[in-house]
Amino acid sequence: MQKFLVFIFLMGLTATQLLFGQKTETNNNLKKDKDTLGVWMSKFYTITNLKASPNNRYVLVGKTYKRNNDTVWVFDTEKSNQPIHTLVKKSNILFFDDDKLLTSGDGKAELLHLKNNQKKVYENVQRAEVLEKSEHYFILNKDKTLNLYDKNVKLIHSVSGVSQYTTDKKSKIFIAEKEKNKQTRENTNIISVILSDNKRSKENNSNKETLYSTENEITKLELAPSGKYLIVMEKVQNSDHLQVTFIPANTPTSQSMSTNQGNPDTKRDFKSFSGKADFVTVTEIGNGKSYFIDFDKRIPPVKEEMVEVWYGTDKNLRKKKYGTQEHEYQIWSTETNHSEKLRTDRFSTFAAMGSSHYFLAFNTEEEFNYVNTSLVFSIYLYDITDTSYRSLFTASSKITGTKDGTYIVGFEENQGNWVLYDLTSFAKNLPSPTIITEKGLTNPVFSSDNRFLFFESDNGLWQYDLKSQKMNPAGIAKGKDVKIMDKKIQSAYTQYNARFELSTIDLQKPMLLKVRDKKNNLTSYINWRRGKTETLIPPTQNRIKDIQYNQDTGNIFSIEENYNSPPVLYRYETQIKNKENKKKAMFKSGKEDKVIVNQKQEILSYTNTAGTKLKGLLYYPVNFDQKKKYPMVVRIYQQQAESCGVYPIPDFDEDGFNVRLLLEHGYFVFLPDIIYDERGTGIAALDCVNIGLDQLQAHPNIDQKKIGLTGHSMGGYETNFIATKSNQFAAYISGASVNNIIKFYFSYNTHFNLFDFSRFENGQHEMNVPFSENKEKYFKNNPIYDVEKVSAPMLLWAGLKDENVTPDQTMAFYTGLLRNRKPVIALLYPDKEHDLGKGSKESEDLNLKTLEWWGYFLKDEKNIPWIEMEMKYYQ
Repeated sequence: MQKFLVFIFLMGLTATQLLFGQKTETNNNLKKDKDTLGVWMSKFYTITNLKASPNNRYVLVGKTYKRNNDTVWVFDTEKSNQPIHTLVKKSNILFFDDDKLLTSGDGKAELLHLKNNQKKVYENVQRAEVLEKSEHYFILNKDKTLNLYDKNVKLIHSVSGVSQYTTDKKSKIFIAEKEKNKQTRENTNIISVILSDNKRSKENNSNKETLYSTENEITKLELAPSGKYLIVMEKVQNSDHLQVTFIPANTPTSQSMSTNQGNPDTKRDFKSFSGKADFVTVTEIGNGKSYFIDFDKRIPPVKEEMVEVWYGTDKNLRKKKYGTQEHEYQIWSTETNHSEKLRTDRFSTFAAMGSSHYFLAFNTEEEFNYVNTSLVFSIYLYDITDTSYRSLFTASSKITGTKDGTYIVGFEENQGNWVLYDLTSFAKNLPSPTIITEKGLTNPVFSSDNRFLFFESDNGLWQYDLKSQKMNPAGIAKGKDVKIMDKKIQSAYTQYNARFELSTIDLQKPMLLKVRDKKNNLTSYINWRRGKTETLIPPTQNRIKDIQYNQDTGNIFSIEENYNSPPVLYRYETQIKNKENKKKAMFKSGKEDKVIVNQKQEILSYTNTAGTKLKGLLYYPVNFDQKKKYPMVVRIYQQQAESCGVYPIPDFDEDGFNVRLLLEHGYFVFLPDIIYDERGTGIAALDCVNIGLDQLQAHPNIDQKKIGLTGHSMGGYETNFIATKSNQFAAYISGASVNNIIKFYFSYNTHFNLFDFSRFENGQHEMNVPFSENKEKYFKNNPIYDVEKVSAPMLLWAGLKDENVTPDQTMAFYTGLLRNRKPVIALLYPDKEHDLGKGSKESEDLNLKTLEWWGYFLKDEKNIPWIEMEMKYYQ
């Protein structure tokens, strides 16, 4: 079979070589060959990654091509709308003072004075950083020399042999350096601090103080979030253990910061812990009151030489590919200097959630028969004071807590509800969970004063009063999608797609909210404080890609784009008289794109036969002439209406579909929404597409006999199913798609390490029932069962290394079409996976073949050899 697949692929490559010799005219005199298209596409870019200086005078934006993002522009708000500087290959860019930039990347660093354009260049650079409080900066060279400079570019300190460093970003640099022992002639690793604003050190002509020494290799330095401790990660000599050492970060050397571990009589102000591990993670609790240490040992999977044994009762099948983990947990209280290990005989895994009293305890083995696409856990609360365990959540992977560990809320997958606990009730032996029954609530956020719990939703902002225990809508944006933009999130556990976090919002400041009115395609940003709202960016149909908002000054910058407008950098200026923000364009990108301003798009609204409200996006061809008829390409996936404001950049996309290329080549493009229901995935998709096409039946400029349907992955499955039921399409393209859902249901997915039946019962396919309980539903939604009913030519494609949807699924449909004498071509790419990769030669090949395929069947562009090789038998 493999040889057969490669043979077909090679035939496709041969045909492509012939294709490159052809040049078919398009609307804008483009050619369907790779060289001409490549040159034309290279002119298109977008702007992103907005950043403003502290005084809001200067703005940075990234100039990004689809295959290159190494350019940053610098704008001056007091000058013209053109960039004043262009930075190339600078991976780290920092503002220094209000009018300087410190950049590093590509082996160089630059200190750039934005006002006078003076520049200081440093060569052989590994990294450069700024110390804001002391107005100093430092550069680590590739030869491991660290140089500290003042704001006048004067070198004030230099250290060689620096292997690791971290900084408080204000005035301190903590470094690891090697020092050779004159007696033993062995290297000793020294931890020192460089104090850039220390007057005593400057008077003694020394900015460096030694904190700690060790014979172990230092693998990492990090500063605790509170700044109270420097945390040193060490690899213990001649051992498989790692060591974590805590060094007070604010205690000067003169106060017994002596650190000679070789001398047992030396007073030590540091604390060390070790464990058998490959990785170690330290979590700070209560602003440095205690620390939770996780020593993580990775155990690779056992590779059997002859046979692998899979048991039906195995709870760790998800881990067969990557192996398992063993943890050793230690907790250290800095207030009492007490430390202890957590036992892992009952629960394999613990997570700290802001409390030094309570911890989450759970097992990472499968408990629910693999019916969920991601692991969910039975979560217990571990009380460290009496070593007791109490059940919290029966099946959850989404948990949010307060920073002080008082409250915790988790989503119960089996019930579909959020469940809230006040953990102080456990101390009184009165655990009383609150069940939050409102549906559609997401991303809980606690106020930092533990007064409220907020939820985002597509029906406004919701507020739960933790004192009165009442849930109410906050009175903001009812019926609209709301996101909290300035919440502070601290991750607690992120493995196996779980999301345990501490999420808070400071209500002493206004809450920044993004509001999306999907019905009217409007986006706005507002401030909300104590029930009052202030509009920052009024409702706009533009897609707001990025926003930079300074609450102290009120300055707002944004990057906005639309289907007919390349991205624009805007500045919003507050008008004191009317308290409204005046919008001013600072820079308009894409001036070379002369035709996009006349691009036309319609957003259609309609209802399918199940009563579900849907939208569909209709793009008009470039240089549309209302006197002509045009072919149309319909692309399906699931819900696509939210892409209505995206600026269409032409490229050879990884799935062979690019809106702009099709518009430039004279096609309407229709993107209908698909929402699944109880009828099943395929039937619901067919209904949504049919109803969408009904809205276009009377369109005077669409040639109803020249419509094509395409989709990739889930969209490919939908395309396959519709192809067996519809006669509205002249041709199809389906990529990396499922064709036999029953076989797929009973498959093990090595890409995601899950059983594919979970994707039907609780995942993307939304069948929401096991096959054994409703076989008829699966039969009715299975494309392969009606493959003989396909009535138009199909182009199938797949990557032969695809582990998400294995290529045998594509070959099954190919085989069914072949057996039933239906025109079909399969493109099989030996070295590719689920998509063909950004910028790859395979993506280029597929996009060119896609244009040829639609040209042949929708525009009667014949003499295309690789298609004629198949179609000549049906003529």
